[in-house]
Amino acid sequence: MFQSILVLTDLTDTTRFAFGPLVALSRLLPSVHVRLAHAVAGTTEQFFLDSALREAIDRKAVAKVQPKLDALVAELRTLGVDADGAIEVGSPYNVVFQLAEHFAADLILVPTRHQHSVVRRISHSVTARAIRAHALPVMTVSQHLGERGGDFGAFRKVLHPVDFGDGQLAATRAAEDFAAIAGATLHGVHILRRFDVDSMLEDDAEARAAALIGIERAQTAAEQRLADVISNVKRVRAETMVLQAETAGEGLVQYARDIGADCIVLPALGRDKVHTQLMGSTAEFVIGHAPCPVLFHDGKLGG
Repeated sequence: MFQSILVLTDLTDTTRFAFGPLVALSRLLPSVHVRLAHAVAGTTEQFFLDSALREAIDRKAVAKVQPKLDALVAELRTLGVDADGAIEVGSPYNVVFQLAEHFAADLILVPTRHQHSVVRRISHSVTARAIRAHALPVMTVSQHLGERGGDFGAFRKVLHPVDFGDGQLAATRAAEDFAAIAGATLHGVHILRRFDVDSMLEDDAEARAAALIGIERAQTAAEQRLADVISNVKRVRAETMVLQAETAGEGLVQYARDIGADCIVLPALGRDKVHTQLMGSTAEFVIGHAPCPVLFHDGKLGG
C-alpha cells in the first residue's frame, strides 16, 4: 500500500505525535521508508540579494536546524522505523511537494497542533491544499493522539464516514483496503443532523408527534442505506452505526472517541464544489480534534 512516507515536520515535539502511527505502519509494511522533511525560509523571498550571499545564508539556515532533524530521525530509528531526513529552502507547501515528487512518496503525513500558531499556518495551508490539490493520500495526526501517550500500537478500528454521495463506492473500497492491510474492523457511520423537537415544538403536541415519527423514519432509512453500502465490504469485519449530532464533525469525533478508533478514513476534498462545501468544515474540525490519525484519499488506497 505505502512504500515511501513523507512527514512534514516543524522540528518541535509536534512531530512525535506521528511516531506511534509510523511505528504501526512500519510493522504492517516492513519495506516502507519514512522521510522527515523540513522547510526553512532562508532567502526564499530575498531575491534581490546576490546569489552567492543567498547561498551562504541558506547553508547557515540549514546547518542551524540540521541537528534537530537528525535527533528526530535517530529517535524514529530506535523505534524500528526505517527513516532519514531532508531539509530544503522554500515554503512548506512547495517543499513538501517537491520532495514528494523527488522521493516518489505515496503518503504525506502532517502532524498538527490545533491552535498552535506556526503549525496552524502549516496545517491550514499545506494540509488543506494537499488534501484538495494532490492525488497523494494525506494523513494528519493532531495533539489529541499525542495525549494518548504511548498506547497507540496498531490500527485495530478504522472509522469510515458514509455520506451516500456519488463517490461512496470508491470511498468505501479505499477504507476497506486500509482496514484489510491493517487487519482492522471497519466501522461505517452515517451522521444525521440532530433536530431538537422538545425545544422547537414544545407547545405543539401534534407537530411534535409528527416530527418524532419523521425522525424515526429518517433514522430507519439511513440505517438501511448504510447497511446496503457496508454490505459491499467482504474482506474485513464491518459494523454500522447511524448517529444524530449537532454537526457531522462533532458526531464523527465523538464516535471515534467512543469506540476507540485508530484511524478515520475520509475522501479528499475538492471532488466537486458541492462536496467541498459539505465536507470542508467537517474535515477541518476532524483534523483539529480527532483522537486518532485521519487519512484522506482520492478514492484509491489499495496497492
